[in-house]
Amino acid sequence: MLHPLVSTLLDRILQGGALTQDDGRALAALGREHTTGLLFAANAVMNARGRVSFTCSIINAKSGTCSQDCVFCAQSGHYRTGSPTHPLLPLEELVERGLAMHAAGASCYSIVTSGLRLAEDEIERVCACLRELRRRTDMTLSASLGLLTSEYVRRLVDAGLSRYHHNLETARSHFPAICTTHEYDQDIETVLLAKEHCLQVCSGGILGLGESWDQRIELAGTLAELGVDTVPLNFLNPIPGTPLQDVELLTPHDALKSVALFRLMLPEADITVAGGREKVLGDYQSWLPLAGANGMMIGNYLTTRGRGLDADTRMLEQGSWI
Repeated sequence: MLHPLVSTLLDRILQGGALTQDDGRALAALGREHTTGLLFAANAVMNARGRVSFTCSIINAKSGTCSQDCVFCAQSGHYRTGSPTHPLLPLEELVERGLAMHAAGASCYSIVTSGLRLAEDEIERVCACLRELRRRTDMTLSASLGLLTSEYVRRLVDAGLSRYHHNLETARSHFPAICTTHEYDQDIETVLLAKEHCLQVCSGGILGLGESWDQRIELAGTLAELGVDTVPLNFLNPIPGTPLQDVELLTPHDALKSVALFRLMLPEADITVAGGREKVLGDYQSWLPLAGANGMMIGNYLTTRGRGLDADTRMLEQGSWI
């Protein structure tokens, strides 16, 4: 039987209403014995909205030596992690990787670069890749290139970009403990700039950075206020050499409960589960749709390997993601 609070708030969502952050905090405070009910409610919301399952993939197009000091990141130039570093990949390789992921079944391909913002020549190379992939595939083309300018976003849209990815990473109240080299409002401004140019916006964060349950709800509430289209949820995979190298992994319970809470707070958004899902969830990955997720990143991540494409493909084909 559903907890009365879960039942009441589920009815409100199904009738087109929205949850407040106070509602979210009340749900997050429910005991472990009510987690199954939260998962049920999240799945009911996803099914009522007719969410279609999808897969996406990324390419680490420019790696390492980032000027930012994000304490979780293997690519930060502030830490010695042994992570690979390379400049922006040649155009031919960017295109070939996109075609390979299209052949593997990805419905979205995202070009991801390290650093606060790309240079002029780098933006032009990304635009050339977008034009070629738009000509040769029907994938949704996405990019995560750091902070945007009005000129850069206009050129990206003209080249065929339809989605921009820019994570907030964590709640505003927790951000000073995660990054000190740029302001939270700069990230907000980039999200708003992408929306202003009619791009779909993909923005989420990493769970397990030492944030509280209230701060997870705070992040979900901010994303709801911004009206983002897709929320990528990552789970911290502690990287040796970073300040968070000794942080314990989230438990499968806390990871699934978090996904369910984001679904309830953002009933209209797509929710994609990405980095860290293999290490944190293990055999519980097939529970993600029950928790309200309807998207999954396939292939490798930026600096860590994902689960093999064959294993993910089998899970999809067996109906475990539907």
